[in-house]
Amino acid sequence: MRRPAVLVAALVVGAACLTGCVRVPDDGPVVTSKAGSQLDEQPAGQADAVPPAPGASRQAIVTGFLDAMTAWPVQTNVVKEYLTDDSAEAWNPEAGTIVYSDSSPPEPEDDGAGVSVHLSSGDRLDASGGWRGSLGPREETLHFKIGVEDGEFRIIDPPNALIVPASWFQQRYRQVSVYYFDPTSKILVPEPVFVPVGQQLATSLVSALLTGPPRRLRDVITTYVPHGLDEGLSVPVSDSGVAELSLSGDAPQPSPDSAQLMLAQFAWTLQQDPQVTAVRLSIGGTGVTLPSGATQYDLADAADFDPAGNLAAGELFGVRNGRVVSGTPDLLAPVTGPFGKPGYGPAELAVAPQGARAAIVTQDRAHVLEGPVLDVNSPTQVTTIVSDGVDLARPTWDYAGRLWLLDRGPDGARVRVVEGRDDDSPRVRHVRVPGVTGQDARRLLVSRDGTRLVAVVRRGDATHLVIARVTLGVNGRVDGAGLSTVIGGIGGASRIVDIAWTSPSTIAVLTPVRRGSLFEVDTVVADGSTLGEDAGSTIVTGRVRGLAGSPDVDQPSYAVLGRGLTDLVTRVATEIGGGAVTLLDYAG
Repeated sequence: MRRPAVLVAALVVGAACLTGCVRVPDDGPVVTSKAGSQLDEQPAGQADAVPPAPGASRQAIVTGFLDAMTAWPVQTNVVKEYLTDDSAEAWNPEAGTIVYSDSSPPEPEDDGAGVSVHLSSGDRLDASGGWRGSLGPREETLHFKIGVEDGEFRIIDPPNALIVPASWFQQRYRQVSVYYFDPTSKILVPEPVFVPVGQQLATSLVSALLTGPPRRLRDVITTYVPHGLDEGLSVPVSDSGVAELSLSGDAPQPSPDSAQLMLAQFAWTLQQDPQVTAVRLSIGGTGVTLPSGATQYDLADAADFDPAGNLAAGELFGVRNGRVVSGTPDLLAPVTGPFGKPGYGPAELAVAPQGARAAIVTQDRAHVLEGPVLDVNSPTQVTTIVSDGVDLARPTWDYAGRLWLLDRGPDGARVRVVEGRDDDSPRVRHVRVPGVTGQDARRLLVSRDGTRLVAVVRRGDATHLVIARVTLGVNGRVDGAGLSTVIGGIGGASRIVDIAWTSPSTIAVLTPVRRGSLFEVDTVVADGSTLGEDAGSTIVTGRVRGLAGSPDVDQPSYAVLGRGLTDLVTRVATEIGGGAVTLLDYAG
């Protein structure tokens, strides 16, 4: 089982908004943001909360309430002392987190009974630690109603959230992924979340997964972890690397098949803790058994649900002299299938994740043809999928063999998906994607799991990323797309040249620094937050044509020049054997 890259340094939500804002709507309109910067994770020392002083003023009570939430490790007993008894009982800080860069001093409100605090560059996390975007203008001001209890001022209506400054948050939290399934239960889907740093990483990961998918994503992803379970005080990991999950709650015992899927979720989530090599699970004191009868689930057992899909590992595909070629950078040869022979001259190329099928866009950019990569000795090897395109961009595939198309017409872009291959009659449907459909979209990517769509869209003189979520039915049919987020200001440039996956949850973005000779590659997290240029940037010299990237983190990501490649991590340049190519990429 591959071990996906862990975003070890915290992607600090508050810091991300120092340069701009993002709002992630549940549906409806698309809103914008700027890419932010990442701050280094620093070790955090223990800090105790201070209880309210006798006779404290209204403003002092609010100040003390906010300060008490910065205790570390997090504990809220002292925080509740700033609340009335009824409010302390009802308050739920686990409902979410608000992270802010700065705050105003508490000020009395006009009614004399309330106190207000204005937050700068505030952002919100949900109960699982998932990033939910920036606070709206009305949400940036917190209103505290103050009452009197036992002769002392106390807060009556606190927000149901942990409210902390970004400088505190960045030292104590980091972004990881929890794993759910797509609606067909065939592939895992990573969802980035923030968890506390420290010695109990396994406990934090399990706690985040037990929270379950947020409501806004319940039509996008599914879970086999029953609701209402609790991990207890900790998740111990034995010297041999076995994580012992002793969950409590009223959930029924899962069937062996459901147990296998549930344990796959735990395995992919817990593999981010380097101590863990296997999982053993019990619910309510009863051990969970797999279809094989085993009670221990090794991390490698979850490989069939790899969120990167079953790829044509390490193989690159490109176009040279009008023919499709494949191989390694130093040895690219024409494929044996029809597109490796003269006569087709692809303008664009995309190979299915398993490496068996290819889709090409013809030179007139009006047609999409599909055929085998290798010779299958059939007289009808090539099928015309689309014949009425206007200006078709490079296609993209997901793990299920769905082919996604972006057609750039005079009235704006249209997104199509090709589903099914019944009797050589694939179904081609239009999918409306907020922020992409009808816009000046230039490039399209879909995640390997099929639940995320990423597009490059021009607005005025600048280009932005639009990240949308795809809704699938249990039969794998695309039902629609929504939850779009727009990200701007990436790399400080006004033009995005190309995008590519670098893991199941991160995207590389290519922008020019000096046109034709100097380029920058930045990394964006697939939840709409971004890794800033200081943390995830690579500068590449030369005339870069595009990017070659894969969600398989074991494969290097490249900047593609006409006759060579530059590794985005090692920055080692490699000459392409056999001559220049017009495009080059991995399967997908």
